[in-house]
Amino acid sequence: MNHAEEIWKTLVRATVDKKHPWRVVGFSTSGPKGPQVRSVILRAVNTGEHHLVFYTDRRSQKMTDIAHDPRVALLFWNPRSNTQLRVCGIATPQASELIVNSLWARIPDYARKDYATLSAPGDALPDGDLMYDFDTARANFVVLNVKVLSLELLELKREGHVRFRCELDETGHWIHQNMIP
Repeated sequence: MNHAEEIWKTLVRATVDKKHPWRVVGFSTSGPKGPQVRSVILRAVNTGEHHLVFYTDRRSQKMTDIAHDPRVALLFWNPRSNTQLRVCGIATPQASELIVNSLWARIPDYARKDYATLSAPGDALPDGDLMYDFDTARANFVVLNVKVLSLELLELKREGHVRFRCELDETGHWIHQNMIP
């Protein structure tokens, strides 16, 4: 059984099933202000490139953190199967404007509003009213690729926990290692 392949299949399922528990991901960075974690939505999976894809605002703290240190850690949890997946990788913004524009075209108007605020995500809201500029929304939209370098799965089972790690080698193959839970 190829554990890495099974994990990737599950990650792909999480992008199409809006109720899949791995759709909402804990996304950790380490920036100038120290470690930070937040929840993000897994938008796509590119198994050939070993990329996980997320959307974010270019003005967000996570982008500042990634500019400081592109190494990220992600945490997936499935309460139905008592399965935790930890992922380590390198985050980079998608460089192709063609791809970014194509994905932006699929964003519904109500969701585009998230990228149209005049102030950055996390800024103070002194007057209590959000102000928008829809002309700048696309410029704030970033497609973030995370190149996965390692996967570590822990499955909690009554009959005995299971833990293993898969590391990507220099040839692009996954090296599997069983671990003590």
